Amino acid sequence: MIVLILEINIVGSKKAIIKMNHKEDELLKLIKDYIACSTYMCNTLKESYSTNGESLLGARRINIIPKEGVLEEGYFFNFHGGGCYFEFDNSSIDVDFGPDDRCDGFDSQRLHEFLESSKKEYGYSFSEGDINNSLERLLEERIVIKPGWFPNPHLFYLSDK
Repeated sequence: MIVLILEINIVGSKKAIIKMNHKEDELLKLIKDYIACSTYMCNTLKESYSTNGESLLGARRINIIPKEGVLEEGYFFNFHGGGCYFEFDNSSIDVDFGPDDRCDGFDSQRLHEFLESSKKEYGYSFSEGDINNSLERLLEERIVIKPGWFPNPHLFYLSDK
C-alpha cells in the first residue's frame, strides 16, 4: 500500500500529520474538483439571472429562475428538491445546496456520479462504497466534516484545517 503524508497547518504553528492512502488522496483531489465545478456552475447560473440577493433556491421558488433551462454557455440546468443538476461539455454534476446558498457540499453519490460522468479526465473509477469508506476515513481525520446543516444535512464539507 502506498501511504502519502499530508501535513496540515493548524491554528498557531502546530501541524497535524495525517497518513492517507492512494485512494484517499485521489478522493481528496476529486472532492476539490467537484467543489470547483459546483462553484463555477452555481456562479454561472447566478450571473445569468438577476437574483436580487436571493439564494438560487429562493430565486427558483419565486420564479426568477425557471425550473430548468439552458444557459448562454450551453450548460443545461434542472432544479430538484434542495439542489440543481447541471450538464456541460459531455459531463454532469448534481449539486445539493447548503446553508447561505453554499454549493460546496458533497456526498458519496454526488462524487461517484461526477466521477463517472468525467471518466475520460480521471482515468480511474471508484465504487460508491469505496468513496463512502474513504469519506468516513477523511471524516475521522477531520479533513472533511459532516455538520448536518439545513437544508441538506447529509452533506460533507472540507474542513477549515
